[in-house]
Amino acid sequence: MKTALSIIVPIYKIEETLLRTCINSLLKQTVDNFEIILINDGSPDNTENICNQYAIEDNRIKVIHQTNQGVSAARNAGISIANGEWITFVDPDDWVEANLVESILKYSNDSNLNIIFYDYFQEFAHAQKIKKLNIESGLVNKEWIKQIKLAPFNNLIIDGKLYEYETNVIWNKAYRLSFIKNHNLQFDVQARKGQDVIFIAELLQYIDKIYYIKSPLYHYRYLQNSVTNRFNPNVMLYNEIAFKHYERIMKKFHLSSEYEDAYHTRILTRLYSSMRLYYFHKENPHTYKETVKEINALLDKYPYNKAIQKVQINNLPFQQQVFIYFLKKRMYYILKLMIKGRIFLKNLMGNRLK
Repeated sequence: MKTALSIIVPIYKIEETLLRTCINSLLKQTVDNFEIILINDGSPDNTENICNQYAIEDNRIKVIHQTNQGVSAARNAGISIANGEWITFVDPDDWVEANLVESILKYSNDSNLNIIFYDYFQEFAHAQKIKKLNIESGLVNKEWIKQIKLAPFNNLIIDGKLYEYETNVIWNKAYRLSFIKNHNLQFDVQARKGQDVIFIAELLQYIDKIYYIKSPLYHYRYLQNSVTNRFNPNVMLYNEIAFKHYERIMKKFHLSSEYEDAYHTRILTRLYSSMRLYYFHKENPHTYKETVKEINALLDKYPYNKAIQKVQINNLPFQQQVFIYFLKKRMYYILKLMIKGRIFLKNLMGNRLK
């Protein structure tokens, strides 16, 4: 019998207890017609032995060992050997509900359906939060699909309201494998950050039908010291790679001016993460004066200068309007205070940083 679902898990430098929690949750599924593909991306720890041990104990597990090439290359390797009719991705520091596979397969028989969304838990040290869409389970209507396809270019915004549900990540969705291969969709190995958003942005442009399961099936673990929160001097390079992909996708699919407007917002709001992870990060060795000079030079060149001229902020959520307003005024000290204050409050409240 053909494997119904392939679960791809890229692994690099993950604490052993977290990795075992992840794999054990996959092995505790309520149905058996699935495979687990563990990709050890050259992790310099006990990952190789752990993966081999699990593969020996359970024949549903496949293992790939490769030199360190990044998460994009690891996911591509998993896709290349997957045998499932459907695939999904799980990060090695997260875990899933026991009915994840059963829930996906329950709605996967429609031959015209190529993607399934589901709810998820945000997990913090002392708190848990369910993230969901404000709709019922079932086929998503055309207006929501339109906004979901637009979301990777900025955010999911419905009637002026910003939804914190992650439409732009890959781990709260399942995909028909033939659909991915027929459209030659892969993760860009140069994009060490934000590669999932690029992948989703292109994939969604082929989509005209989405099924949504209003049930939290995935546990996203928020780690304060994770790669998404560390000092990252390469963040601007990753932004440039992402922007090239956005422009390629807009050209490829002849996307409307609505996408271009969202893209201009994306360019500027990406600077929030750039300031958080690089410019105003506590590990940045530059002085405040040097940092300001660097940001000013950045805003004077493409695509940032064009985005500042073209961005339409009237219909944006309030927090985006505020950030862009002070950015256009080049009031960096206020932006620095906003970023530090928001980090403090979000950590205090146990909410995920956006």
